[in-house]
Amino acid sequence: MLDMLYKNIYFLGLKSGYMLRNFFRWVLKKVKVPLKAAATVCTAIFFVAAKFFQKAMHTVLQETKDLLSDMRRVRSRIADIWKNDRKGIPRILRSYIRKALGRHGIVFRAALNIGLPVIAFVVLCVTVSSYSGRTLALEVKYNDAVIGYVESEAVYHAAQEQAANRLAASAKAEAASNLGSVSYAIKPVKLSEMKDAARLCDTLIERSSGKITNACGIYIDDSFLCAVKNETDAMTVFDSILRNYKTDDENAVVGFVEKISYVQGLYPDSTETVWDAGRLAQQLSSKKSAAQYYTVETGDTVSGIAQKFSLTTAKLYELNPGLSETIKVGQQLLISREVSYIQVQVTKTETRTVSVPFQTIREETASLYSGTKRTKTKGVAGEQIVTELVTYVDGVRTSTKEISRTTTREPVDEVIQIGTKKASYSGGSYSGPVTSYGGRFIWPAIGANTVSSPFGGRRNHGGIDIVKPGGRSTGAPVVAAGSGRVIVAGRHSSYGNYVIIDHGGGVHTLYAHMLNGSLRVSAGQQVSAGQQLGNIGSTGNVTGPHLHFEVRINGRRVNPMPYLGR
Repeated sequence: MLDMLYKNIYFLGLKSGYMLRNFFRWVLKKVKVPLKAAATVCTAIFFVAAKFFQKAMHTVLQETKDLLSDMRRVRSRIADIWKNDRKGIPRILRSYIRKALGRHGIVFRAALNIGLPVIAFVVLCVTVSSYSGRTLALEVKYNDAVIGYVESEAVYHAAQEQAANRLAASAKAEAASNLGSVSYAIKPVKLSEMKDAARLCDTLIERSSGKITNACGIYIDDSFLCAVKNETDAMTVFDSILRNYKTDDENAVVGFVEKISYVQGLYPDSTETVWDAGRLAQQLSSKKSAAQYYTVETGDTVSGIAQKFSLTTAKLYELNPGLSETIKVGQQLLISREVSYIQVQVTKTETRTVSVPFQTIREETASLYSGTKRTKTKGVAGEQIVTELVTYVDGVRTSTKEISRTTTREPVDEVIQIGTKKASYSGGSYSGPVTSYGGRFIWPAIGANTVSSPFGGRRNHGGIDIVKPGGRSTGAPVVAAGSGRVIVAGRHSSYGNYVIIDHGGGVHTLYAHMLNGSLRVSAGQQVSAGQQLGNIGSTGNVTGPHLHFEVRINGRRVNPMPYLGR
């Protein structure tokens, strides 16, 4: 079948190639004649134009020769007139020029047709060259004096704001509020004459009253803090703060949360503006805001306190490790941490091991009775190494971003076998399937579903008594409530004929008062849920036939009903 398909595809391709070739031949045949005609017309036009141009150039050249011959002929006469009658020179020249224009006009027209475009091109080049290094700018006049040229009015406003910030830090605060009047005019200027905000700021400060000095300004988040004489001193102070947060991780990135800028320029020479390194270090080590606490009052809740301070409940828990929903009056909760004047941010990679939960797979099996289950394969959690990019601000973890996740151990799925075997018993009036009420154990009697005596009570009953509704319980089958190993199967003075099954994990079940000769299991035997152990009887210390059923956890008798799902 594939061979047939390949052959069909081959013939289809071959046929398509023939059709395309014939199509292009037809197109070429149709356009060949018009193309030849167009080529012939273009060739004829070219030759006619060339012949016309050749004739015109021949005429111009001939006229040029005649003009030069006439100029040589009159040159001697003009020389004689220059010697004898200089006043007649203009009249003679005008006469010769009129005659030359009349006799040789074709030469001058050709010269104009060629010369004028050349002259226009030269003028254009000179103009472009002259203005290529210039641009339109705003001329800034400060108190009627030109202080520079800027790209836009915004540059001046930025410079004015910077100058005001610098001056406001000094005793000249009143000068900062009124730096002077300004006006603008549009001017073409060279690019080298343009000023940015920093240079214009220095010019404004130069024109202010008071002493000024060249220093390095320190800006935090674009807000002026102070100036220092030496930029190196300022950087040393900031670097010493960062050194306290250096880690052994060479890939860690340490820096400031705030934007730190160093701006060299002119500043008021005053103690309010110009600081030394010691004063700068003292300011940077101070706190911008202190920690805020709240004392719990009567009626307060965790969510209510969070809402009161515009926090999320998760954030409040993060600020207070170990906090629970139960809070006490007088308890202090951290609402906001203290904030340093400048905050140090450390970003580094960290790894942690996380557990990968296993999946539980349920599979049906006919080897177990319906309503029972057994763990075939115990689940084992897997393990992964998570690499994260973690950010700390002043030592407090603020954000985490996962980079990669590597599995070092795959999880092992837990397999639970669910019984599907339908157990039924028949014999006289006792018949029916094994019953499960959704608990860990199935119901331990067939056809007897009534509890005549519950667990506990005034009798301090250690189990439950199970009978058939309406009496006649003798002979009803007793079955194992779960899979396990029989550890006791025999006779007891109070329990009569009884069986104890060990289900593992310290869990035992007991079945008592069974009919003489009905025991079907022996000690050490493995039994499955729903397997018959014996029949209900009245052996031992009883007043009537019933099944006494107990559940024991680590030797302590507990209420069987939750384990039976009732």
